[in-house]
Amino acid sequence: MPFPVEYKFISTAEEQLGFKFPEKYKAKMQIENGGEFAISLSDEDEYEDGDDIEAWWLFPFHDTSDVKRIKRTMEHLVAEHTSTLEIEDFPENSVAIAHNGDGDYLLMRANEDSELGEEIYLWRHEDAEFIYLLAPSIEELIPS
Repeated sequence: MPFPVEYKFISTAEEQLGFKFPEKYKAKMQIENGGEFAISLSDEDEYEDGDDIEAWWLFPFHDTSDVKRIKRTMEHLVAEHTSTLEIEDFPENSVAIAHNGDGDYLLMRANEDSELGEEIYLWRHEDAEFIYLLAPSIEELIPS
């Protein structure tokens, strides 16, 4: 179960990463810092039996406010970003915001000013040359 996170921890991550997150993303993460969600990779708007539904985990911002939150945010965004830099063919100017446990990531991509766009992209490690636009924003990907 995700905790809320104070804005100062988001700001710290932005400084460490050298990227600015979109305001809507920061607002969502302040309410629910991380967590599990499922997405359907079906072309349909509604889930149907047999749809390919995958579990994903959002990387939280590292929250050092108490021991419990430190433990719950160990696999935080900055640490995970650092590890993705070692992956051959990982997209440049991108920050992984979620993973599915199989080596695939959901990304946000940066413009020339190091500001991350609202769009969420799917990057499959087995198909590293292609990045797929998955959702126009975090709100579309994970409705409240």
